[in-house]
Amino acid sequence: MSSVKPLLVIVGVGNILCSDEGIGIHVLNHLKNRKLPDYVGIYDCGTNGIAVLEALDGAKKGIIVDAVSMGGPPGKIYRFTIDDILGMEDNLFKMVSLHQFDLISTLKVAQITDVYKIPKDIVIIGIEGKTFDFNLELSDEIKKVIPRVVELIMEEIMKFGESYKNTTSQ
Repeated sequence: MSSVKPLLVIVGVGNILCSDEGIGIHVLNHLKNRKLPDYVGIYDCGTNGIAVLEALDGAKKGIIVDAVSMGGPPGKIYRFTIDDILGMEDNLFKMVSLHQFDLISTLKVAQITDVYKIPKDIVIIGIEGKTFDFNLELSDEIKKVIPRVVELIMEEIMKFGESYKNTTSQ
């Protein structure tokens, strides 16, 4: 990849060793097989909060994909903006706690410091997990929703591309 920062970054987070906790990484692997516009970058950040901030730094839009635990049925897909998440009580929204970082706290710190220039436009796509046991395989419920998650991300990419074209042609 070139040293120029992509305008839109897709960040997958999670631990593929813990079954559904690795959904963000599995989704990225599916996206890598798609033809994506030149302005899109894909970043596998695992469980590293600093890597997430570095991936987002300087981009115009970010999409984060991760497992969540909100009490919904396994495979339920949630879409949040950064404002939605930063406004929630920590007990209402949980990225799966196996990460070495708390995404909400990490994003809050980034917003109040000057170290990372994270985009104001961040979408978090959370997938309700079923099992987080030590296992390289995703549960069947989670495997089934990967195509829909990829479709949602492609929609976000296309919306961004259209709005970006409109702002640069004026």
